[in-house]
Amino acid sequence: MKNNFIALIFHFAIVILSTIFLIIFVVTGPKIGQYSTHIISRLFIVIAIILLYIFIGTLLDINASKKYDFFAGSFIAIIGIALWFYTFSMTGENLLEITSEIPEELGEYWILTNIYHTPFIFLRLIFRLPNIPLLSLLANLLPTLLIGLGLKYKRLKSIKIKN
Repeated sequence: MKNNFIALIFHFAIVILSTIFLIIFVVTGPKIGQYSTHIISRLFIVIAIILLYIFIGTLLDINASKKYDFFAGSFIAIIGIALWFYTFSMTGENLLEITSEIPEELGEYWILTNIYHTPFIFLRLIFRLPNIPLLSLLANLLPTLLIGLGLKYKRLKSIKIKN
């Protein structure tokens, strides 16, 4: 439970940092757009965000049972899924059309969900992935998975040190 709260706080910190980076890229786009859209810059940003979530996992406590490692960021996923279902219900879209692009006139409903997933919205923009609700739903699981990987790494590292 303690790991969940710590992971959630770190997720909010990453959301704030990602929002700042996104604003900087949008504002400075005309001047440094050629550098920020270069494939090397994109890979650097993607790897940095992924490593940041894995690093969060290494900061968490390993005293809990190791079968719960991938549940360490479950609060992040639960809040994200709740936001997604709320937004999806507000738009009145059909679940069978979940893989179609979000129409621009419904974009305002997705603002809160997109803010919560700014690091992954940032990745979606970098890789030019389509803006579909299914990707937003799957983005809820990425922080939990990456934090779980970091926690597993810390657990394996501590076992290696003990031996």
